[in-house]
Amino acid sequence: MRRFRFVKWVLRPDAEPDAPPITHRFRCIALDEGDDECGAHSAAFTDPGRAQEWAFGHWRANPDHTGFAEVVERPWVMWMDGPA
Repeated sequence: MRRFRFVKWVLRPDAEPDAPPITHRFRCIALDEGDDECGAHSAAFTDPGRAQEWAFGHWRANPDHTGFAEVVERPWVMWMDGPA
């Protein structure tokens, strides 16, 4: 005889001390004449201000590149939340 137990799982942000850090990155979404995105992007930083600094530097070097998108990477984890 087999016995099965159903459990409910939830997905939540990983706030454990050993969780990977939340990182911020900016990418340039300025379009060229062929409607292609620039494609340049910053490194990933735990401090969003550092990623913003990259955006300002990219804009200074390319004054017509005024559009950016922020990419935030936040770790999530599955947790068993008791019986279903």
